Amino acid sequence: MNILDRVTACDIAYMKCFCETKEKPDFIKFQDDLIPDMHGHNYIWVKNVENDNAFIQLIESEIINNKKSGKNFCLIRCHTHINHSILTQLSHVPEVSVSGYYAVDVSNPSNLSILSDSNKIKDCRVLKVNDAEMVEDILKLDLEHDEKELGREFCTRRVYRRKEVYLSNKGVDSYICYRNDKPVGNCDLFIHNGAAKIEDFAVSPRHQRKGYGTAILKSLIETALEKNVDIVYLEADEDSTAKEMYKKLGFVKVTDFTDLLFSF
Repeated sequence: MNILDRVTACDIAYMKCFCETKEKPDFIKFQDDLIPDMHGHNYIWVKNVENDNAFIQLIESEIINNKKSGKNFCLIRCHTHINHSILTQLSHVPEVSVSGYYAVDVSNPSNLSILSDSNKIKDCRVLKVNDAEMVEDILKLDLEHDEKELGREFCTRRVYRRKEVYLSNKGVDSYICYRNDKPVGNCDLFIHNGAAKIEDFAVSPRHQRKGYGTAILKSLIETALEKNVDIVYLEADEDSTAKEMYKKLGFVKVTDFTDLLFSF
C-alpha cells in the first residue's frame, strides 16, 4: 500500500471515531448527529465519479438532502480532479478551498536527524489530555482562535463534542502545550496501522512564532515513533503560513484535495 492509500485509510478510520459513515463506490458520507452544524464532521468525500454529469448529480442530490434535514450548508470534499466548468453548472456557487496532505517518512534517517535537532523551550511541557479540567484548557485556546468568527456557543459545543472521544478509548488523543502551567497550544494525534495523523494543530495567537508550534509537532512525532509508526501526516491549507514550518520538519506534499462549501 502506497503512502496516499495509507493516509486515506487512516483518515477514514479517524473520522469514524466521530461520525457515522455511509460508504458507496464513488463516495463516503460522514455524519455526526451530535453536532450536525460542524462542517468537518458532516460532509461527502468524493473518491471517484464516472463523469462530470454524475458529479453534478451527486452534489445537487446532497444539497437537496441537506436542505431537507434542516442544514444550512453542504460540504463536498474532492480527492479527484475537478473540472472547474462544473462549478458554473451548479444551482449554488460554492466557496472553494484547496488543501494538501503533507507527510513525513520517519523511517528516513535524514528526517530523524531534523526531528532530533534541539528545540527545547524553558518551562514548556506537552501533556496528553486525560481529564475534564484539561479539556477546559482546550476550550480556552479554541475561543482565542475562533470565538470572534464562530461564536462562543459553537466553539463550546465543538470542544465538548470532541471531549467525548478524547476521554474514551477510541484512539484519538489530544495534547496541550503548557508554558509556566498556562496553555499555549494544542494538537490531536491518531494512529492507524502504522500511520499517524496530526489534527487540530493550533498555537494561541499571543504565542505564535516563538517555537511552541515546532515543540508541539516534534513532541507528537516522538510519541508516534514510540508506537512504531513509519508515516506521520497532517492537512494544511495551501494558503497557510505554517507550511514552511512543516517543510522544515521534513513534511512533503502527498496530494491536494479540494473542498466545495455550499451555504444556503
